[in-house]
Amino acid sequence: MKLIKAYDMDLNEEWSTLLQELLVASFPEVYPKDRLYFKQIPHCRILAFTSDNQLIGHVGLDYRIMNLNGNAIKVLGIIDLCVSITHRSQGIGSFLLAEVEKLSKGHIDFVLLFADQEDLYSKNGFKTVNNTCKWLKIDHETLTTIGVGIQKVEGLMVREVGTMSWSEGELDFLGYLY
Repeated sequence: MKLIKAYDMDLNEEWSTLLQELLVASFPEVYPKDRLYFKQIPHCRILAFTSDNQLIGHVGLDYRIMNLNGNAIKVLGIIDLCVSITHRSQGIGSFLLAEVEKLSKGHIDFVLLFADQEDLYSKNGFKTVNNTCKWLKIDHETLTTIGVGIQKVEGLMVREVGTMSWSEGELDFLGYLY
């Protein structure tokens, strides 16, 4: 398996098509069928290919400053981690998470995500947290700003990768929710 770090502006038509197919197959009920992002384009992506160039895995990454209880923190957000149905339960998701951890060493305080499969993330060092979140609400269908959300959001998980410890309280995303 080979991993490629990619930016949307550099994706060719073939990779864009393969990525769209993977995302829609992985999130069939919710993923837009006409684009490669849900609400915003990730800052970069890690794509996993087989030796015969079949796209089998993806993780989008969003790097930003957030505010945790009045303190600026550097966060690498995981967006739309997925593995093709035919290649699941083979450690590819964990392999992608290990690559994210490598990228975050020395530069990031926390890796953050919203999980629908908490077991995968728990076994890879993530913990569930219960913060009140504040974020810019975006309608993913019309791509319009519809307000500011303030509430606890289920599935919020973090991994401490820097020297700071996570604390409960208020987390301001200073932007959209993944």
